[in-house]
Amino acid sequence: MPIDVAATVDAAWDLVAAEGLDKLTVRRLAAGLGVQAPALYWHFSGKRALLDHMTDALVRPVVEGLPPVEDGRWQDWLADAGLALHTALVTRRDAALVALGADLMAARALGDFAERTVAVLLDAGFPAADATRASGVLIQLVLGRAAEDQARPAVADEEALISAETFPFPLMARGLRERRASGATVEDDCRYALGLLIAGLGTGR
Repeated sequence: MPIDVAATVDAAWDLVAAEGLDKLTVRRLAAGLGVQAPALYWHFSGKRALLDHMTDALVRPVVEGLPPVEDGRWQDWLADAGLALHTALVTRRDAALVALGADLMAARALGDFAERTVAVLLDAGFPAADATRASGVLIQLVLGRAAEDQARPAVADEEALISAETFPFPLMARGLRERRASGATVEDDCRYALGLLIAGLGTGR
């Protein structure tokens, strides 16, 4: 039976959603699809290659939805693009871990995201060397932020943890409570982090 790569990638995401990334293997995926593992290895040389295809499928809609820069406001574009990537990552279980370490030749959409970011920074007057560095830092920040967000305990569990007398970081507990009282979301936290990065880029020109 011919292998449908796109359907196989969808099935891989379904397996991760149900059981987590640590349960995903090419052989287990093949068994779930009712095919022999060598049939999948023809298309995916190993788990990393499968993860790269999964990353490409996840990020492609983000890249396709990136708008042009309006009125030279490259800072707004970077913030919105970074938040769009973060949103895509946190909406799927373990997605940031799937994307970490991706080969951009296979996870092509993530490479396209980086390339688009470089183009925006070049148009804003950044040297190519700095534009490529900044593009990489933006993606690394978003991946790391998404991984941390997905690793956080549930709200009730976190509240119990930071309220316990044995919690050793009272200042962080105070800050977390203030953020929660203000209604801050993980998207707000991500946008704050992106704002710090973008502000730094603005002063370093």
